[in-house]
Amino acid sequence: MSDPGPAGQPGGDPGGSGDSRGGDGTGPGPVHVHVHLAVAGTFPLRVADVLFADRAVLAVEYELLTPLFGVARGGVPRAGERAREVYRREGPAGLLAAADRVHRLPYPGLDGVRVYDGSAIGRPKIALDASEGAPYAYRVHAPVDVPALTVALENLGARRGFQVSSLSRVGFRPLASLRRFLADR
Repeated sequence: MSDPGPAGQPGGDPGGSGDSRGGDGTGPGPVHVHVHLAVAGTFPLRVADVLFADRAVLAVEYELLTPLFGVARGGVPRAGERAREVYRREGPAGLLAAADRVHRLPYPGLDGVRVYDGSAIGRPKIALDASEGAPYAYRVHAPVDVPALTVALENLGARRGFQVSSLSRVGFRPLASLRRFLADR
């Protein structure tokens, strides 16, 4: 489950190397689950891919968008398409190199992952609960099979030591959003 096509869908190693590292071996290692085209923040919005790699979760933020000039003019899909092309050409190492910012959460520092299905009115969301500080939360803008994503994360969580909860709701908690904003997450 590493293809940056529809989030959480099965895929292969885009570089064909078998290890998903860049040519210099400095990449994140194999990516087990890849959530493509996720958005965090309020102003500016941060477009990201979330990579569940061998030793850590990497939230790779590659585009900042304002609601008026970025979102209203189709900036989220365009940013996602550019990131998809980088990933296809260069793999995860290329995406990391092209990032504006990368949040690294080693699995020992990850208490759990919450997967929200968005209910009938919202987009799916993943929240990464860090052992210290506010969670990292991303709304998924790419098509995603939420049950398949949840199963993939549960399987990975069993091997890496974090819990996964699946919730049938929007996933909006005003106090948690304020804590994330103040922590710049």
